[in-house]
Amino acid sequence: MKVAFNTLGCRTNQNDTAEMQTLLENEGFTIVEPNDSADIYVINSCTVTAKSDASSRQAVKRSLAINEDAMVVFTGCYAQNNPEEVSQVAGLDVLLGNANKLDIASAIRKRLESLRRKDEFGDPDVVMTDITKSWDFKTIPVTEFGGKSKAFIKVQTGCDEECTFCTVARARGRSISDERENILTNVRCSLDAGFKEITLTGINLGTYGMDKETPETFSSLVEEIADLPGDFRLRISSINPMEIDDRLIDLMSERDNICPHFHIPLQSGDDSVLSAMKRNYNSAQYRDVVERAAARIPNLGLGADVIVGFPGETETMFENTYRLVQDLPFTYLHVFTYSPRKGTTAFAMKNNVPKTDKKERNRRLTELGRDKALTFRQSMEGRTANVLIETSRDPASGRLRGHTEHFIPVSLDGSDALMNRVVPVWIQDASDQQVSGCVL
Repeated sequence: MKVAFNTLGCRTNQNDTAEMQTLLENEGFTIVEPNDSADIYVINSCTVTAKSDASSRQAVKRSLAINEDAMVVFTGCYAQNNPEEVSQVAGLDVLLGNANKLDIASAIRKRLESLRRKDEFGDPDVVMTDITKSWDFKTIPVTEFGGKSKAFIKVQTGCDEECTFCTVARARGRSISDERENILTNVRCSLDAGFKEITLTGINLGTYGMDKETPETFSSLVEEIADLPGDFRLRISSINPMEIDDRLIDLMSERDNICPHFHIPLQSGDDSVLSAMKRNYNSAQYRDVVERAAARIPNLGLGADVIVGFPGETETMFENTYRLVQDLPFTYLHVFTYSPRKGTTAFAMKNNVPKTDKKERNRRLTELGRDKALTFRQSMEGRTANVLIETSRDPASGRLRGHTEHFIPVSLDGSDALMNRVVPVWIQDASDQQVSGCVL
């Protein structure tokens, strides 16, 4: 039978999808592309924003438009947080919790067996562990990541923080770390499969090891992975500022095989807003981490998430955020407009910001982020960067594409033989639309 996956949201979800695909392939299923006709569609959902929920529901409709008789499995954070709401989406057969993703094969076979006995169904099968309680977190080796040239290795899941705007902690449960030897096995497996970039991912990545009986540091894990033999580079996905220690900064500055790139969520540059959000840092602490990293790591690629329009955010508070972003050497921004999410503390907060103000703040901050991205890209003109060439060409131009170690997207001409290789590229031209280079 043919199975197509539609993955929304974060890199952890991409790892989860890869694990489910591996399990199903081992059971004899054939994995096809999301837009192909399939017997089974798996929607791995996201619930970061209301728009994410809507996109997840829309993915079900798109899938059934391709094959109205297909089975639909719905999993991910939206499924975990709102199973009653999700179960009302037309066409679902299986609702799979975040702690149950590795049970996907048995859940599908159980539903298929029911299909043989009946012609019509009512509610979907629900396979969902209470993720707020203790559960058996484990990961498996993966050799295929949906045609991507990077391997995503999940080292940790869950989060013990209590951010007032966030739905993800509730959907992923408490922070749990994978066993170090299992992580190393997964990395070795991906390297043996030919991947040239390993991206470490987790829900609260930097807290890896803190839950151990004998605590371990995330930086020590990074160092051990970077020491593995092989021609590869290591990238760190989103990590909170208070989990970035001096050793991690030193490693990034010293090791050629660790990408000089941090994505450090900011959310706000105003201390009163950060306090209302229950973030575990203030603006001075955030500034200190970024400035220490930028001072030690040449040409640091630096991204951040920022939320505008949080309840009670005044114009002065927004200006504090704007100035902090101006001051720091960001190379790109992800700007989000706050939207209330049921089940969060912030949902009941008063002093909502008018939509027009939210829209204007988003516009200003997005524009600032584009300006800073362009400045950084143009600073690389006439210089050489190492680009991991992806395994598919840009559909519009037909050119090769990839990312530098600093996370700059680059397009270039060349043969397919360059795909899935890290090659030195001379940066010729940079604009806000495109960065072009040529292979040295």
